[in-house]
Amino acid sequence: MTPRRLLTLGAEAALVLVVASLLLGQVLGTPVLLGYVETGSMEPTLEPGDGFVAVPAAVTGDVEEGDVIVFRAEELQGGGLTTHRVVGETERGYITRGDANPFTDQDGNEPPVKEGQIVAEALQIGGSVVVIPNLGTLVTGLQGPSRQSNSGSPC
Repeated sequence: MTPRRLLTLGAEAALVLVVASLLLGQVLGTPVLLGYVETGSMEPTLEPGDGFVAVPAAVTGDVEEGDVIVFRAEELQGGGLTTHRVVGETERGYITRGDANPFTDQDGNEPPVKEGQIVAEALQIGGSVVVIPNLGTLVTGLQGPSRQSNSGSPC
């Protein structure tokens, strides 16, 4: 198979995933969004610029250890959306960490993440996040250089 054919198949698969996500959102009555990461904190699961299917917290059910969540951080990157993995839970909230980070967010200044801060959960199939390669790179390229940066931006 030629590289061009592989690229075409990848683009077609990404398009099918986007359409299926939007249709699933309609069936569930809640929009299923697409998100992307801009930093390397979730490598190798999500490379900078990779996208993912972000299922709204209202329809995901209970958050469990191992889930990748999008949450409104209080301190990380000055606040704003952050996409990290849940690595534990305390009575005060969830403990999170980027897959590439050697320490948890709570080892820094970020307090434990509470349910109300969780915006979405990355869709996982068989324990692996469904990744849409370079979705964020495409989106930021289309938006131009004036866009502000966040770690877990919804599309």
